[in-house]
Amino acid sequence: MTTDAISPFISEPWTDPSAKPFIRIRGISRHFGAVKAVDNVDLDIYKGELFCLLGGSGSGKTTLLRMLCGFDNPTAGTIEIDGQDMSHVPPYKRPVNMMFQSYALFPHMNVAKNVGYGLARDGMPKAQINSRVEELLAMVQMEGFGARKPNQLSGGQRQRVALARALAKKPKLLLLDEPLGALDKKLREETQFELMKLQEDLGVTFVVVTHDQEEAMTLATRIAVMVDGKLAQVSTPRDVYEYPNSRFVADFIGGVNLFEGRVTADEENHMKLQSPEAGLEIHVGHGVSCSPGQRMWYALRPEKIRIARDRPDQPHNVVEGMVEEVAYMGSLSVYRINLDSGKQIKVTQPNLDRAQDNPISWDQRVYVSWGSSAGVVLPT
Repeated sequence: MTTDAISPFISEPWTDPSAKPFIRIRGISRHFGAVKAVDNVDLDIYKGELFCLLGGSGSGKTTLLRMLCGFDNPTAGTIEIDGQDMSHVPPYKRPVNMMFQSYALFPHMNVAKNVGYGLARDGMPKAQINSRVEELLAMVQMEGFGARKPNQLSGGQRQRVALARALAKKPKLLLLDEPLGALDKKLREETQFELMKLQEDLGVTFVVVTHDQEEAMTLATRIAVMVDGKLAQVSTPRDVYEYPNSRFVADFIGGVNLFEGRVTADEENHMKLQSPEAGLEIHVGHGVSCSPGQRMWYALRPEKIRIARDRPDQPHNVVEGMVEEVAYMGSLSVYRINLDSGKQIKVTQPNLDRAQDNPISWDQRVYVSWGSSAGVVLPT
């Protein structure tokens, strides 16, 4: 790793008020007629981060990436990269490279010429190009493939060649648009860790666009969840998952059970939420800034819930229901349970044992329970 790289495992520069952002985005908007593809976004990204822009179709993530690269000019606002205003600088003058979802390899060129194409365009001597290409192919574990054409490579191999080409000119910032979208599930999972290791070794700042929540959670130092051209939440993967700031983020990231209710008590060390949907008064093990009677939502992840045939020995957060469906997924089982209130919830349980005696199955009455710190209370 280069000495000036910032590893996400060593420090979190976004928590340091004195840290200087490597990318500084202020008031960025991009309008297409009446459509606000990106709407007044402020965002700081720090050197050495592997930062993910996550959102569904039309959320604005790709438009924001294209403005970083210079393919689209902002309607309003500024973009600084390494202290320089890049808002209207053309792509070829930015210290940036982009790796496209399609990889965009030249089909008539072999791997070596694809990787060295940008260097040749810049007039680098042939011997230096060959040396740099060999270095890059070794970096992405593609030694010995230089003479092959793209159609002689697997999807994972083409992805590595595209990554090597994107890194050839040593950009300060690498932008990746759905970089693993064309790979099958197993290869995608393997490549995620390879990409993380490569980014950590190089110390180059990566900004990745993806619609895949699991991919963002695996790769990122931080995630920006986008919706309707705005940032819904920017935080670490753990915080986005465990502490979503809205119903949208809670529902978008992973699975969640949402219960609507009214605040009946709010003390310093606990609060209570009367929820007809849950069929009980939900006990929360901390206070929340709210008003008595205020409508709130309780977000509860499926893996935080316990199910049992016998009533658990706890005073709060216990309801009954009927198992509607069971799906065996290998490492875990998924249960859909109809509570007596009429609300259907999802529960996941790890399959810790190879064989279970008398496992819970369809059409069985069960008790559903969770701890007082298992869920998150959300105002909107």
